[in-house]
Amino acid sequence: MTTTLVPRRRSADAPVGARLRSIGVVVALAVLVAAVAIAQPDFLAFGNLMNILSQWAPVAIMGVGMTYVVITGGFDLSVAAIYSLSAVVAAALGQTQAPILAFAVAILVGGLAGAFNGGIVTVLKVNPFIATLGSSLILSGLALVLTGNRPFVVDFAPFGVLGAGRLAGVPYSGMVAVLLMVVGGLALAYTAYGHSIYAVGGNAEASRLAGIRVGAVTASAYTLSGLCAGLAGVISASQLSSAQANMNPNLVFDVLTVVIVGGTSLTGGKGAIWRTAVGVGILATLQNGFNLLDIDAYYQNIIKGVIIIAALAAVKLPRLRRTPKAQTTTNKEH
Repeated sequence: MTTTLVPRRRSADAPVGARLRSIGVVVALAVLVAAVAIAQPDFLAFGNLMNILSQWAPVAIMGVGMTYVVITGGFDLSVAAIYSLSAVVAAALGQTQAPILAFAVAILVGGLAGAFNGGIVTVLKVNPFIATLGSSLILSGLALVLTGNRPFVVDFAPFGVLGAGRLAGVPYSGMVAVLLMVVGGLALAYTAYGHSIYAVGGNAEASRLAGIRVGAVTASAYTLSGLCAGLAGVISASQLSSAQANMNPNLVFDVLTVVIVGGTSLTGGKGAIWRTAVGVGILATLQNGFNLLDIDAYYQNIIKGVIIIAALAAVKLPRLRRTPKAQTTTNKEH
């Protein structure tokens, strides 16, 4: 007997509340942009918007890979470590090799690190949280060994073109991020591979019975996350023309925040790249607004934490309201 997985289809018969929640993040972004623009008119200046695009390109790129992982029901805490290691590799090779070779090797290193994570999770059956936390420590240590805790500086102008170059005022890094989000979003929504990602996150056992290679799909998501983190590290190294170990250890929180705030479910099976793009827009707008309004960085971190909790609560509360009374009563009795 063959089991067939049929993807859920959003129809016009879907509850109005569900559809409103679906576009809620877009409305939130629009309101936030309007509020910041009113408080600080310089926010909408072309130069400022392009600076935001350049600054947040690495987070957007890493958000693509993280979205794939989270939809499979996984978690990747190693992206910041992969990002730093790839940046270090790019800068180290960039001192003596052509930029394109340095970048390619650095991205490959990121992909290998992601594949390593995927192997630990799928072959050794280690919890993704523990697996990627452990690999994060290993990769951070490797970056420290390579650098000797000193920065690598690249004094070669072509090395900085990818990260700092612009075309008609639009940063190349931003173009790369937008292109990757479009391609990643289309692949997730319209290809057989994308459908497998959703299926594995929705019900791994049913996916296995349907003939989907659950382990391979899961491992590929972690590999993609590593490649994205590697590309982000390359872009940052190019922007700065330098790199060092632990370049931005808190970056993982920004990446997780944009995915969660965008509405991708941490339980797997639900989410989209466009949602992560909106999440990037929300966090980038907040961050830039804070800076323009000269709000202290300590308060910025507090507000980010509140946003994450609020986003998770917004997803959880409707489910709690839908819990049958009979089930609630039974739980209380036990």
